[in-house]
Amino acid sequence: MASQSGIPVKVHLETQIQQDGQLEKHVFDEDGQVVKMGESLYLRYLEHVGEQATAVRFKLAADGQIQLTRGTEEDETQLRLYFKQGEDLGSIYQTKYGNMPVLTTTTHLLSMVKEQPLSGEITVHYQLAINNQAVGDYKLRLIFTA
Repeated sequence: MASQSGIPVKVHLETQIQQDGQLEKHVFDEDGQVVKMGESLYLRYLEHVGEQATAVRFKLAADGQIQLTRGTEEDETQLRLYFKQGEDLGSIYQTKYGNMPVLTTTTHLLSMVKEQPLSGEITVHYQLAINNQAVGDYKLRLIFTA
């Protein structure tokens, strides 16, 4: 697998958000890249909603932990979430108004990657809290193929 240059992939992402009794679903189909750096695999793409594009990066670590980053350090907002089965993991949500503590509780985590042909699937179910306030229950399913 290529290291720094990356391999082009098609990304399909489905999200489901349960907040205050309301269910919200989103589907994204984007072009992305997979890059292997050290023992980790990175999947990156731009997520388009209307005219706005948000940089998204998934890091699949060798220990099974997954990191999701939305936005870049140059953006007004950047959210970094960490997922590990059965664990509560903290992070920081960077906004133009300041930083807020974030906590994810991962209730289901599955990641599979095949090298020939390059493809993979990530499924994460988690609860999200920002500033010690429960925000909602989230489910994401991401499929990528070269």
